[in-house]
Amino acid sequence: MEKILLDTNMFIYLEDYAVTEDKVVTLTKRLFDSDQYKIVIHPKTKEEILKISDSEKRAIFSSKISVYREIKSAPKATKEFNDTVGCNNSHDAIDNELLFSIYRNCAQYLITNDKDLIKKSQKIGLSDRVLSIDQALEKFQEKAPEDVRKPVFINYKYLHELDINDTLFDSLKVDYAGFEKWFKKKQLKEAQAYVTEFDGKLTSFLMLKVENEDEDYKDFLKPFRPARRLKISTLKVADTGKRIGETFIKIIVEKAIKEDIDEIYVTVFDKQEFLIDMLESYGFKKYTKKKTLRSDGGIELENVLVKSMKNKENYYPFFEIDDNRIFLVPIRDKYHHLLFQESEKQFQLSLEDFQGKNVASNSLKKAYLCDSKIKQIQKGSILLFYSSGTKKSITSLGIVDAVFNKFDNFDEMFNLVKKRTAYDEHELRENFKNDKLVILFKLYYSFDNYVDFEFLKSNRIVNGAIQTIQHINKEQLLQILEKCKMKKEIYLIDKNT
Repeated sequence: MEKILLDTNMFIYLEDYAVTEDKVVTLTKRLFDSDQYKIVIHPKTKEEILKISDSEKRAIFSSKISVYREIKSAPKATKEFNDTVGCNNSHDAIDNELLFSIYRNCAQYLITNDKDLIKKSQKIGLSDRVLSIDQALEKFQEKAPEDVRKPVFINYKYLHELDINDTLFDSLKVDYAGFEKWFKKKQLKEAQAYVTEFDGKLTSFLMLKVENEDEDYKDFLKPFRPARRLKISTLKVADTGKRIGETFIKIIVEKAIKEDIDEIYVTVFDKQEFLIDMLESYGFKKYTKKKTLRSDGGIELENVLVKSMKNKENYYPFFEIDDNRIFLVPIRDKYHHLLFQESEKQFQLSLEDFQGKNVASNSLKKAYLCDSKIKQIQKGSILLFYSSGTKKSITSLGIVDAVFNKFDNFDEMFNLVKKRTAYDEHELRENFKNDKLVILFKLYYSFDNYVDFEFLKSNRIVNGAIQTIQHINKEQLLQILEKCKMKKEIYLIDKNT
């Protein structure tokens, strides 16, 4: 949690009898309502309040500022510091004390309406941490509604909408001492979680928390270095047949990207083997152990799994470009809707969509089947899916996990693709061939900005209609990624440039 120091005049603005300036009201409300920032007060501010001549007003101000946490043992500005920024009178001396507390990192930011104080901050390289009211309003934006994309069957709910007695939480109450107390605390803080439900009961639960550099990890056997992290506070999936865990991975990674996170981490017991395997397949690695108090009073060690979002290893959502392994893949509208529902900007929702029964749509792991004889596609190849019907646009990007083109019988192929494909069993059986091309891949990105056929043709990426899988080169891929506004620094690893 970052500490925000307010200049003395800001407190006077806030607590005066007069009508408070709208900007100050807006700013202080944002800071009060936030769980990321804490307003603190400097001891010199208390001294200033005591100088107010009106005894009644002085008593009121003293009472009101007592609710704010005071910087303990605030360091005194040195002579060298005062000489650098300038100190001509008692007012300067007090300003310098506040500024010195930022210099010594007693708080992250100082907010002031004093132009001279802002000028002083520029002399010592603190202009990015000493903010005017307007700058602070720009920096401390009101928390926007959660905008991470998710399937319609996953809801983002306040914890006070959920029942702590739901059976989904039973094992968590056993594994973690004080789970119910923690849950109620989060309810009071208006925390939210991603959930799925069926017949009024929870079937999955995902809760995330952004942690800053000052987070305490004293229970970890090997401490974390300071960094901005996304903690997977709770991840529980009871309805395992719908690939909800994979959907949660996508939500987690998108949240980490949106929040500019250094690392994602989660704590997991050894018994949760399936969850550990899934997390490791997406780039999570065991880092250390954590001491966890169970409800029976025992101590159990949990694994701490970490995924780096800065060291871009070749795991989702990062990928490498290889000039020989980039392909345009056409797909008809009907199957595009079933396989890439996130890329559909307008479609009619069905009951199955709301219930999450379309497993191929939920999952990051998907399958593409065709009769192509192409041989170059292999593990790690980049697939750009082109919706060939009404859209006539590239909408999605996937990375190949494996390729198969020889099957002894239908069941062999069906067992491989049944939870990944947009085809139903009847269609698969009707079109089965022993040399069917089956491409297993992960969906990495659904484009907000489609790349239409006219762009592809005018930039000589294609010469005519895209009716079969075709290869394109690295430069053409980069044109497409620029057109769809993919963030290269986040998603793209190119070892050749």
